[in-house]
Amino acid sequence: MVFTLEALQANDGDCLILHYQKSATAKPVRVLIDGGSAGVYSSVLKPRLDALRAGKPLDLRMVMTSHIDADHITGILDLFKALAQRREDGDEEFCRVETLWHNSFEKLHGSQPAAAQSAAVAASLDGVAPPKGLNQVTAAVVASVPQGNQLRKAAVQLGVPINQGAGGDPVAAPAHGKKVVPIADGLTFTILAPNAVQLERLEDAFRAAKAEHGSNDAAVGADYLNNTVPNMSSIVVIAEAAARGKTRRMLLSGDARGDVLIESLELAGLMKEGRCHFDLMKVQHHGSSHSTTQEYFERVTADRYVISGNGKHAIPHEDALGWLSAARRGKPFECYMTNRVGILDNQKVLDRFLASEKKNEKKHAYFFRKEKELSISVPLA
Repeated sequence: MVFTLEALQANDGDCLILHYQKSATAKPVRVLIDGGSAGVYSSVLKPRLDALRAGKPLDLRMVMTSHIDADHITGILDLFKALAQRREDGDEEFCRVETLWHNSFEKLHGSQPAAAQSAAVAASLDGVAPPKGLNQVTAAVVASVPQGNQLRKAAVQLGVPINQGAGGDPVAAPAHGKKVVPIADGLTFTILAPNAVQLERLEDAFRAAKAEHGSNDAAVGADYLNNTVPNMSSIVVIAEAAARGKTRRMLLSGDARGDVLIESLELAGLMKEGRCHFDLMKVQHHGSSHSTTQEYFERVTADRYVISGNGKHAIPHEDALGWLSAARRGKPFECYMTNRVGILDNQKVLDRFLASEKKNEKKHAYFFRKEKELSISVPLA
């Protein structure tokens, strides 16, 4: 069996390819998750897809955008635009996409009856005039709303079904228990987030903002969005493959916050004595200290961690790396990163951290993408 997560050099974003093959004679299954920021498609993703297809159209079982922030969705939008252009020119499309999993900003926020009545929220849904006072994370997501709308339009033009197999639109988990989606023979996705309980809280969040700010619609919209976007901005799934009596699990977390992930695991019934372990975890939000804590790393653990980020905004943050190390003190793990050198803002910080790990935590192993290669791969089977 092949069960591998490949992390492409996505600058300050995410671009992952999940590879699965049940047996040597089975057809390879590939899922593309996020496409990185501007320029990643042409310089990294397209060359990698060309290498995989070896001159023939490449079948992608799924393309998934974890959320619409530019450092995740831009490369996917560029891919769909390129496919549409090939069709318009009468050329053979270089890959075929079976379905697109994508939660639009409107599907998450516009479906809330009270919030839909807010002019400020409505403007944000249109990607035209978001209210002032949005924090950095919220502003980045809202600024990508037009890209999300363009992606959906391109998918429709290409005849690519949206959220096929997910059980609804948006892609979401039930309030309690698991939603397990078959992806291929022996491969499933368990949808963790957003969760129905979390989605229901959107309406409560809007009413709370309304109670505080009254008729000031811009203030209501900013308060509501700042409190909900960081929680609701990522599709989170567990990819699970079984062969020869063994099951391997990957937690693919997007940019979800640690508390959201813990709550989602609890509601799915996957936390045992307050903890959950995976064979591989894609560390959320590129190792940002704003999205995780030491407690999170103590409660949600893995044998292998993947961090995508080139050091922009000093991410991965030194605090987050330290929390991971402290949470797993004396216990073995492997950490795979897409960037070791280059435009890293925090090169000295990373050097210092790795030197400390080499001295004090000899069971912690770190691996980096080779500079001339497009990606780093983490095989589980």
